Amino acid sequence: MVRETPDLYGSIVKPYITAFPKSRTQWVENILLGLSEQDKILFSSSDFVILPDMKWDRRTTSSLYLVALVQDRGIRSLRDLRKQHIPLLKAIKSKGERVVEEKWALGKGAVRMYIHYQPSYYHFHVHIVNANQVGMIGMAVGQAHLLDDVISLLEIESENGPATFERMVLTYGLGDQHGLFEAMQAASA
Repeated sequence: MVRETPDLYGSIVKPYITAFPKSRTQWVENILLGLSEQDKILFSSSDFVILPDMKWDRRTTSSLYLVALVQDRGIRSLRDLRKQHIPLLKAIKSKGERVVEEKWALGKGAVRMYIHYQPSYYHFHVHIVNANQVGMIGMAVGQAHLLDDVISLLEIESENGPATFERMVLTYGLGDQHGLFEAMQAASA
């Protein structure tokens, strides 16, 4: 487990994210620009799109897995969220619930929405899955942050001073194949 302090974020993680090759998120850009996956989009606005995650078979409701991709390229991870993003996050929650209710007759409380930190790609996105799914590796404590909790933390953020996710120490698992692993291990030694 890694304990990422704001200092470690600034000296190791943020430069890593900044240097992350744009080619690794080109597929996201293609979706947002309307160049690919348009037939799969379930909801689209000027702020975000919702579509099935590539890991889902698009049929089995018990393993429902959608993703909301935001249009704002300035939000790359949980650390970039600010109080001003609350309306965006609430809209994702509301529209995500509406999509699953209209398409799959799953009512409120039937889905779990969360944000990964560290994410597998650095373009802000929210995972929307069937709440009854268990054992998905990406829903583990230390990686998944519930959308409702993130919104709540932002709501109590002060108007002045550093943002909540700028000040927090975030603890998470980091596999030895992750690009941050060696630098974070060395910093922890």
